[in-house]
Amino acid sequence: MKLLSLIVAASFAISAVAGKVIELDERLKDEKLYKHGGSWVVMFYAPWCAYCQKMEPAWERVAKHVSPSGVHVAKIDLTKYPEVGEHHRVEGMPTVKMFHDGEVYDYDGKREHIAIIDFIRRVTSPPVGNITDLPALKSVEKGNEVFFVLSYTTGRSSELKTRYLKAASKLRLRGSFFDTVSKPVQDKLGVKKVPSLTVYRDGQVLTYDSKNNSQAAIEEWLSMERFSLCPHLDDYGIYDYVDTQRPVVFLLMAHLRSSLEQKMADHVRFIAYGHQYNRDFYFATTGQTAVVRRMLLKRVTNPCLVVWDFRSKHFWIYPSDTYEGVTQTDVENFLDSIKRGDIPGSGGESFSRRFYRMLWLMGETIMDVYETSPYVVLTCGAVLMFSLFFCVYMMATGDPEKEAEHMARIYERNRLAGETPGGFYRGERTGDESEEEEDEGEDDDSKAAKAKGKLKQS
Repeated sequence: MKLLSLIVAASFAISAVAGKVIELDERLKDEKLYKHGGSWVVMFYAPWCAYCQKMEPAWERVAKHVSPSGVHVAKIDLTKYPEVGEHHRVEGMPTVKMFHDGEVYDYDGKREHIAIIDFIRRVTSPPVGNITDLPALKSVEKGNEVFFVLSYTTGRSSELKTRYLKAASKLRLRGSFFDTVSKPVQDKLGVKKVPSLTVYRDGQVLTYDSKNNSQAAIEEWLSMERFSLCPHLDDYGIYDYVDTQRPVVFLLMAHLRSSLEQKMADHVRFIAYGHQYNRDFYFATTGQTAVVRRMLLKRVTNPCLVVWDFRSKHFWIYPSDTYEGVTQTDVENFLDSIKRGDIPGSGGESFSRRFYRMLWLMGETIMDVYETSPYVVLTCGAVLMFSLFFCVYMMATGDPEKEAEHMARIYERNRLAGETPGGFYRGERTGDESEEEEDEGEDDDSKAAKAKGKLKQS
């Protein structure tokens, strides 16, 4: 079986020139291919998808960069092989998945070749790197804004080390993890005792000092402390906070920052670097007005200080229209009020809020399309309005003769069944009996015509 899967994998590799993207088929459903056929990174796409088309140049660059290292870069057309997408639970396009050592890793970052290459490097490299000396430490500091280091002594077993290695393997895509036994490196990092687990970010050091050394506690700490103190986020960076346990303090600012925005950014950074609020909040600045607007379901202007809780979907906006004269103390008082619960949060996850979110996002989508293709929106709106007008017109108007005939037939059917609009039933006297006897000799058309005449007279 293993030999067969290797032959299948080799047939894919031989079919492509080195550094080129491999076009896959339905054989990707065969788990033997990616469990024993090396490392594969695959883009699931459709030819008509505009986002897939924009990603093609980046995907070609990824293939040229990583193919020499033995990673197969491939793509598969889901319009030809939809069953493959269903097998791998592909929900949108383009979707990137990496198959390595029998595991499947989902990529959810930027559609840029540098970010994708870094994703591949994290998957294929050991989950924990080793810092052997001071030059290696300098290289790590240069390449990582935030990184974790486990300091320990050679030859001595440690539960902390075992659990750290396991947690790092699980979180390898979400952080940078290292260990060291070098005494010069430990001295440089300010390690007081070993074993010791520390995080280094923005020139500051934080040591794991909890008495709870359980696997879950270590994983939670690593996941919580993997962010910079006050980064400037793009849209992907904002959504990286989705599974966090603390509210995020966002300062919304324009790309061309004004002096007022710079002053507010200084206030937020100073608070973030002061550690007083770091156990309760994350801090960040961003220029992604559209993303924040979709989170809040309301329009905001720059600058705007927003506290957003991804868990409950509640948010707090600093109560100021101009932000002129706002001081660092004012911002701290605002955060203290949120911590104490003095200020109720807006938003939430109630049924009415979810329904409003659906309507609001529909409206935002229409406006976004209108800004790029106004004629398309106007044409669709005109067709919709004409359809509604036509339906209302047909309901309000009709052929009077046909309606009278239809009512006459209903009248006659009720009479023959023993019931008249007046409410008389068979067996009761209904007036002129001779007229009834005369009606019995008439055919249905004559009866309908007569009933129609009666209806018009009435």
